[in-house]
Amino acid sequence: MTSKATAAPLERIRTKFEQLKAAEAEHGFGVVLVDGAPLEPFPGVPEAAFDVFRIIGRIEGSHFRFAQPPELAGVAAFQAMPDNPNDPLGPALSIGQELHSVPKRLRGEIDGGEGISYDLEDGDVYHIDPDDYVFLYEHPDEDVDIHVFAPDIVTFFDEFVLGDKYPQVVDRILGPGVREQRVRKGRFQGQYEDTWLRLLAATGLAS
Repeated sequence: MTSKATAAPLERIRTKFEQLKAAEAEHGFGVVLVDGAPLEPFPGVPEAAFDVFRIIGRIEGSHFRFAQPPELAGVAAFQAMPDNPNDPLGPALSIGQELHSVPKRLRGEIDGGEGISYDLEDGDVYHIDPDDYVFLYEHPDEDVDIHVFAPDIVTFFDEFVLGDKYPQVVDRILGPGVREQRVRKGRFQGQYEDTWLRLLAATGLAS
């Protein structure tokens, strides 16, 4: 059952997602927006994750993909998830990947670049540089830079995917300057190269 604390932001997510689908249909930026599935919750995953992915199945722009983890499809899929007791960060699901570094011709073969993870124990949504992760795996007592975007998945999608904090995701993972890059010629000349940011800007959800 959805809690009172998450009911309002979930309704915002639903409203914004519908708004963005309508805007994409109008503008044709090339963003993929797929509705969520009627997921049934099960132990081991916070219910908020099911709430979010009942609304959103996939969002894919030129620079990032945010999608339902396959492990949420059912208990069997979740139990098949590799269990690594030595993982210094504990159990987590991948809920986003950057695509900026992956050539378009290879996106059917390569899932994505650096990821955004959802901690199944404390609910944080975070990013860690792959090199830092390897270092932490080999030196679990050392400190590395783990960037927590949001304390829960509902806040992350409401504010950092569908809201005005999305540029923080771009800056953190792709580096400063990438989000300001503009299309040089053609129909969308002068607009953001990042098609998701372009769509957010077109709807007034980000700038």
